[in-house]
Amino acid sequence: MERVLVTLTPSEAKRLIGKAVAMMEPVRECLKKGTIVICLGTTNAYVAEEILGRRIEEKGMFSMGVITPEGTCISNSDRRLKERVIMKGKLTRLGLKDVIEKLGPSDVFIKGANAIDPWGNAGVYLGSATGGTVGMSIGVLLARGVKIIVPVSLEKCIPYAILDLVPRLGNQRFLASMNLPVGIMPIPGEVVTEIEAVNTLFGCECLPIGGGGINGGEGSRCYLIEGDGESVRAAWDGVLKIKGEKPVAVEVEDCKKCKMRCRKGLEGAT
Repeated sequence: MERVLVTLTPSEAKRLIGKAVAMMEPVRECLKKGTIVICLGTTNAYVAEEILGRRIEEKGMFSMGVITPEGTCISNSDRRLKERVIMKGKLTRLGLKDVIEKLGPSDVFIKGANAIDPWGNAGVYLGSATGGTVGMSIGVLLARGVKIIVPVSLEKCIPYAILDLVPRLGNQRFLASMNLPVGIMPIPGEVVTEIEAVNTLFGCECLPIGGGGINGGEGSRCYLIEGDGESVRAAWDGVLKIKGEKPVAVEVEDCKKCKMRCRKGLEGAT
């Protein structure tokens, strides 16, 4: 048994997860004969790149809801990219609304998350009054037996059960919020974190052992990777290849034209 210690920044972790999702058997099979929907999200920007083999120059614009130093927000709608719909391995110009009624058990729906709890349950923020992408799709997906994959970094791990947070959140419940108030919804599906990514790509066990960071390493996580000598060396080489992945930047929506309803201050609150 051999071991190595690695550190991944948030962007490096997204790249690792993207590579793993592209290698998953349901995804590879779906590329041959099914439809893959890759929803907007910064982690999913990496997933899309790895599945399609095409670079997305502004990965930050492959997003809807984002978290900035100022708080929860949304990307600039004028420059926002569109979700990817891949049919039998070919990228189409279709959107989710065009295909959702046609999806079935042989298809794959990939949606990122905002939180993951210690039990491996993922949750998605709901800033839209109608629940956004998840609100319009999750019932149809579950009814039809569509394969749901949820790529999410352990950077987003929280110490509480997602289900315990649901009744305490809601985008109309807050007295004030740093930008956009949100609800949260559990999202069913196969969650893929750094742990699953390392196992999928290299056949090793991956254990998170700490986190934090400075000098650009904010949000990083440290991992113990363990396995036989050959697999651990492959994992070490694989991680080295993604070191230096540039941070994702996003242009947020202009508050003057934004249709979302933020409650930034306590002025007028009762």
